[in-house]
Amino acid sequence: MTNRKPDELAGKVWGERDEAGRYSLWWRGSDEIRAYLDASDLAEWIRLKESGVSKKYSQELARRTMDAMHELSNRRLGKIKRQRSKNGLCYQETRLVLKADVELPGEVTSNDTDDSPTTDEVAGE
Repeated sequence: MTNRKPDELAGKVWGERDEAGRYSLWWRGSDEIRAYLDASDLAEWIRLKESGVSKKYSQELARRTMDAMHELSNRRLGKIKRQRSKNGLCYQETRLVLKADVELPGEVTSNDTDDSPTTDEVAGE
């Protein structure tokens, strides 16, 4: 158990990865990337979930949370910087990515379920 706020948020954010919905924190990627998370989305999520957090502090917490997730994942999550334009301004944003070929401990994939033993058919009337 940890009492560091970024580590605590990292656990919550990771749990949100499988939550599908209109306001999902994680986005589905393309062929090479299974899912990704943008720092700006994380900062907004922190402001919504944590009471009394300012915009500036949520941005700092988002950066520290992404660093914690990268470290705690044993580098299974990648961090990339990308250029983004908004309101006529260009800036760099950090994106946390989960590549499609990364194996996660404890994750059940469709390949794992195909190896299950089959049952015999039951004769009916």
